[in-house]
Amino acid sequence: MSTTNSIEERIESLETALALQDQNVEELNKFIIAQQKQIGDLEKKLDLMVRQMKDLKEAVDYATPQDDVPPPHYGQV
Repeated sequence: MSTTNSIEERIESLETALALQDQNVEELNKFIIAQQKQIGDLEKKLDLMVRQMKDLKEAVDYATPQDDVPPPHYGQV
């Protein structure tokens, strides 16, 4: 009988370990999904910033010295 109890205890221990492992895998999966969404959002923001920087660079490249006039109140003291 002790052999049967020992085997049952080992099986129960293995089942418990498997259940905990399944739970950990599910938690890690949820975490990875959340991180992937965050990475996607950051990539979109980065793309937007790159486009804005290119637009600003183009605007500066086409600017003339006449476009860079100080505001009228700069001459007043």
